[in-house]
Amino acid sequence: MNLPPLVVVDGMNLLWRAAYGFPARIRDSEGEDVTPVFGFFALLRKAIHGLMPCEAVVVYDGEGSTESRVEMAPDYKANRAGADYSHLAWLPTIYAGLRTIGLEFEETTGAEADDVIAELVRGVGASRSSVIVSVDRDFYQLLSDQVAIANTMRKSTDQIVDGDEIRTRFGVEPWQWCDYMALVGDTSDNIPGVRGIGPKRAAAALAGGHVIENLNDVVNQAWWGRYFDGRTEAALKARDLIRFVPDVQTSIRITGRESRPLPLAVDLLRIIGVW
Repeated sequence: MNLPPLVVVDGMNLLWRAAYGFPARIRDSEGEDVTPVFGFFALLRKAIHGLMPCEAVVVYDGEGSTESRVEMAPDYKANRAGADYSHLAWLPTIYAGLRTIGLEFEETTGAEADDVIAELVRGVGASRSSVIVSVDRDFYQLLSDQVAIANTMRKSTDQIVDGDEIRTRFGVEPWQWCDYMALVGDTSDNIPGVRGIGPKRAAAALAGGHVIENLNDVVNQAWWGRYFDGRTEAALKARDLIRFVPDVQTSIRITGRESRPLPLAVDLLRIIGVW
């Protein structure tokens, strides 16, 4: 039996886009700004509709989900401390909407949503294809013949990211992505990278299937190799932050059944009493 693709939605990523990247502010009949919840379900419907038929689930970060990584690196995501998180007040309403339309979802505890998403994708293995709906580039490490990413910030004809794009755009294999980002750095997660090593130098160092552990001989042959001198330990630590934690627990049940088409956002908000 051919199972439908598994579509795993990065819930917080999509909600952030809905709250701060939606093309217009949406207000209810009393003038209240309902953009985060309206935008979320509008973007969710658009993303899933383009991938139907599929089995769709949604994963959210819960409170304290980053604790294990912060213990490893206190500055991890510290750059987000002053961000506006008022959109999170809509989560109970969004969860009610997801229950109404019958989509499985989870708010994680003890692990980041990214780790749970990776666990779900790895869990189905080669039995079916998977698509991760997110603009988070950390998921590039999961790309394979069976796994793709749907970047909904792109135009509809160019949303799918696959391994070939990573090889062409960045000059590395998907399985080298964590090594690459540990060298280059990731400003979104406050990972500094190795000073003096940018995308081109990182790709050159990793060419031929190299990883951080065996880069000393490679970079010593380049004039810029001095930048890497003594930074192996820091780069390995950064790579551990970027890699997804294996064997995390999840409450989401993967059934193999197709999800129902989603209603228009305005219709769903009427049903759950928002509109």
